Amino acid sequence: MGGDSTARPARRPTLLDVGRLAGTSTAVVSYVLNGGPRPVSAKTRVKVEEAIQMLGYRRNPLAGALSGGRSNLVGLLVPDTANAFFGELSRYIEAEGRRRGLLTLLGNTGYGTSLGDEYAEAFSDLRPRGMFVTTGEQARQDDETPRVYIQWAAPDTTSPSVTFNDFQGARLVVEHLLRHGYEDIFCVAGELDAGPAVGREGGWRRAMEGAGLPTEDRLVRVSFDRVEAETAVRPVLAGEDRPRAIYATTDEQALVTIRAATSLGLRVPEDVAVVGFDGIREARLGSIPLTTVRLPLEELAVRAFDVLEETFYEGGPAGTSVVLDGTLSIGVTCGCGHGASGDR
Repeated sequence: MGGDSTARPARRPTLLDVGRLAGTSTAVVSYVLNGGPRPVSAKTRVKVEEAIQMLGYRRNPLAGALSGGRSNLVGLLVPDTANAFFGELSRYIEAEGRRRGLLTLLGNTGYGTSLGDEYAEAFSDLRPRGMFVTTGEQARQDDETPRVYIQWAAPDTTSPSVTFNDFQGARLVVEHLLRHGYEDIFCVAGELDAGPAVGREGGWRRAMEGAGLPTEDRLVRVSFDRVEAETAVRPVLAGEDRPRAIYATTDEQALVTIRAATSLGLRVPEDVAVVGFDGIREARLGSIPLTTVRLPLEELAVRAFDVLEETFYEGGPAGTSVVLDGTLSIGVTCGCGHGASGDR
């Protein structure tokens, strides 16, 4: 038989097959199929569309789920949707699921392993197409429900994940403060020394060390609760030796810091500069736009469903790890001025 490279494979073609034939990544194939969230050049789009046509690629997640004895449901476990970041992430996951004919079940774990396990067990009884887990605490997996870890990498190396480059993002925003001439930069972080915090704190340390500046006694751990966090931040700002700038590892912590500073009669950024991490709408679009690292939540949602499909339903490799970069969103809290807002 001839070796016609354009012949359709006997098995159902996958995103990986399309990407290989088009000479591009599965992410780019996904952008073409989904109309975003990132732009694709006209030339590359044509190549992908031709590969899709040649291979006869079709995406039908609902039919695939039902044929495999699974429902049209997906589960999503988050620590707390009262936190604006997880609220926004949940909306993107839910919207992407609806677009693919799937409904999302949501569980708030309260950062606790036992409650996360209870939700996971309850969701699994409904035979969902998959489960998205946003914290590494839910390590127990004694059922057959496909899991994809998002925002926080899996507790092992075999579970697929879609995460952010927290280390690079932290360096990006802290180095921006350093370019302003700030040297005494504190880091306000959460209670967990794990997950995204590792990269977000590590990036701060690397940027400071690269500038020859100390980090000792400059890490302040606060509660994830806004009221309790403000109580912890106030003494740091109230002393005569208060820091000239603060990098908060989440936007919520940054907003708490700004509120504490204002209550003490301090001006931001004139008396203390503040930057954050996440890019939630409240921080970027409020009356005082925060300088922060904006994370591509819509892209994370798209890629999370893609990884679920590729890994568990299209025969893709196990342990797929997708890492997405954030962008520096310039506000006014770093000292750039009220007319300098925008993404970089």
